[in-house]
Amino acid sequence: MFRSNDILRKQTALKGERKITVLLGYFLVFMLHISGIYWWNCKDDIFYPLLMVPPKVIPPFWHAIFIILVNDTMVRQAAMTLKLVLLMVYKNGRGHNFRRQGQLLTLVEYMLLLYRALLPTPVWYRFFLNKDYGSLFSSLITGLYLTFKLTSIVEKVRSFLTALKALSIKEIHYGSHATPEQVNAAGDLCAICQEKMNTPILLCCKHIFCEDCVSEWFERERTCPLCRALVRPADLRSFGDGSTSLLFQLF
Repeated sequence: MFRSNDILRKQTALKGERKITVLLGYFLVFMLHISGIYWWNCKDDIFYPLLMVPPKVIPPFWHAIFIILVNDTMVRQAAMTLKLVLLMVYKNGRGHNFRRQGQLLTLVEYMLLLYRALLPTPVWYRFFLNKDYGSLFSSLITGLYLTFKLTSIVEKVRSFLTALKALSIKEIHYGSHATPEQVNAAGDLCAICQEKMNTPILLCCKHIFCEDCVSEWFERERTCPLCRALVRPADLRSFGDGSTSLLFQLF
């Protein structure tokens, strides 16, 4: 997972220098990895939780952990293949297209986080409803778990809807397109890439940068690259760099 995440981030950073053959190669490797893992474990009740269906039999504790870890890892790997497809589509993207790519990568990640939060629920639901512990105790534990899970799901749904809403907003929320006069007054040289301005963007602090450069900058920063004035307000965390959350979702 660490290696796959590193590959995806590096390919995202390459932007127009990405090679379709390389992206396609990684896509096939990821798909073969997922297929191989599920084929190897085809006799286990490992597929049911993917459809939000509890396993047929009550799994022992360590087997429940195994099912959750495998599905959690493979679902993340599957999301990475989807991100690779987006990188192929936006291979030559600049400016607006680069922002759209970042928004879509962020949306995929929040959709993944929501699904991963739901993924362990069928397994633990079946595990906690073990009547060997007593009907009252098992029902109480199951109710507590589902209540706890519901609160975390609500937060994930809100984040996903915020990412979806951001995708529908076409305006640049950290500045506006600069006029030719403003570009000439600023020197027509981007301070980030040190090249001629390409689709110049005027920030609220009056500094001007290429849209492509400043869009990438605001994937990880909230301040102006020159004066460090706060430009982008605190909002939803961006995953526009292609990264994937590496923390396991066990419960």
